[in-house]
Amino acid sequence: MTIDELLAEIESKSPPASENDIAAFEAEIGHPLPDDYRRFLAGCNGGFLGGRFWYHEGDAGIHHIGGFRDESYFSLRWTRDCYGDRIPKELIWIMDDPFGNAICLGLEGDARGKIYFWDHEEEPDPEEWDGSVATADNVSLLTNSFTEFVAGLAPGEDDD
Repeated sequence: MTIDELLAEIESKSPPASENDIAAFEAEIGHPLPDDYRRFLAGCNGGFLGGRFWYHEGDAGIHHIGGFRDESYFSLRWTRDCYGDRIPKELIWIMDDPFGNAICLGLEGDARGKIYFWDHEEEPDPEEWDGSVATADNVSLLTNSFTEFVAGLAPGEDDD
């Protein structure tokens, strides 16, 4: 699947994010977003897939897609505040699956540009965890880029 094909499938889209929206968010998080993800935001400012598409390698379905919207479940800002220190410091939430797990984007270091799956049922003990991707047993690498992640999406199997 291409980014354009994914954009065509997203429901409840709002108008694309502006360059000012993206730049303001980058200033807030203290990191530039990878170019492929910036292009995605410029085409879709959040939306809904309802688990209709899954990433083939990691069984990660896409439910909500983040953007700069007011609704909490579509908001990159709200989810950043909500998850806080529960998600490794090198990552941000960009999507979730139908079960409340997160699809995250790496922002810095070796994680930069990579896509990760964050399992909310396997969170480390905050007293024993240093906040990094390397020591988070509930985080697994899906792909080395957002483009690769999208290319690996396919329609989910019909449950009937």
